[in-house]
Amino acid sequence: MPSTTTWPLDPHTEAKHIILRKYLNAWLPKITRYNGRVIFCDGFAGPGMYTNGERGSPQIAIDTLLEHSYKDKIKSEVVFLFIESDRKRFDTLNEVLDEKKKANPLPDNVIIDTIHDQYHTAFSELLERIEADGDKVAPTFAFIDPFGVSGIPMKVIRQLMTHPSCEVFINCMIGSIHRFVTAPEFEEHCDDLFGNHEWIHARNVQGREREEYLRALYQERLHNGEDGANARYVRYFTMKNSKNRTIYDLFFATNHPSGIDAMKDAMWAVDRSGDYVFSDATNPDQETLFSNDTDWERLVEILVQKYSGRTVPWVEVEEAIRNTPYRIKKRPLQAVAKRPDAPFTIIPGPNNRRYTLNEYSDLQFD
Repeated sequence: MPSTTTWPLDPHTEAKHIILRKYLNAWLPKITRYNGRVIFCDGFAGPGMYTNGERGSPQIAIDTLLEHSYKDKIKSEVVFLFIESDRKRFDTLNEVLDEKKKANPLPDNVIIDTIHDQYHTAFSELLERIEADGDKVAPTFAFIDPFGVSGIPMKVIRQLMTHPSCEVFINCMIGSIHRFVTAPEFEEHCDDLFGNHEWIHARNVQGREREEYLRALYQERLHNGEDGANARYVRYFTMKNSKNRTIYDLFFATNHPSGIDAMKDAMWAVDRSGDYVFSDATNPDQETLFSNDTDWERLVEILVQKYSGRTVPWVEVEEAIRNTPYRIKKRPLQAVAKRPDAPFTIIPGPNNRRYTLNEYSDLQFD
């Protein structure tokens, strides 16, 4: 964790902000269409700015709404809740937000609230108060972006995910856990983070195998319905430093198909290969930041392996794709179906053209 109140903006943080903003840009008009109140919670809000004046996540979230083409149609109450435990950073955050309000008065339906406290304490108490009053928790997008592995217990994430239309976007410091997993002082934090003691098995493996084990375990814990977060969909994005070593993974968890579809679109804006990786070793001033090399053949292989010898409705294939790294794109699959060696055939529904995919189509796999 930086010892200063503000710190320089790293390339991987810029990439993270691209994902955050793109997702919020899709989330805001959709979630406010059917709900009278929605919440964006930044659990480790920081000072709201970087050393050279660049915008931090609180400003990015607010500006996404204020600059949205759909802004004037949003009538719901939009609450921005920022939690920060460091006193100096909290004070700086409030100064930054006050200046923003002066420069651009907020619409009446926008509320900004700041809390000086630990994320897990403040957020858990807030949920408990709402639940005790018998009230419904408003649809919430929780952005949980700590510097370390403490303060983000699985039980708080599970508590939020029990409520409809609530989602989490979590920075899990896989790189730090990988390096210090054998340290005794890490045990309590890892137990809280994973929600059980299974992480201990990472001590039995080394190198990339350990990193992959920890990543897969945290993904499984977010999926787990017994004592994990019980999320229907989970997708992660890996951030690496200038030496191409993993710093952390951003995990998104949701129970809604439209949520995972929108988050994949957001992640695709940074890495279109389907690997969902960004490295500081990539020059952000070069076009290679936005790779166009999507391996759609790998998706075809996944589907063929899953459905070989079967005829499957397109809506079932869509759901299967949601549980892969790939977005639901019809054109690449339609192009494959036109090849002489196509591993599947599109069976059109009523009044469909031969290679058109829609809810009435079936895919027949060889």
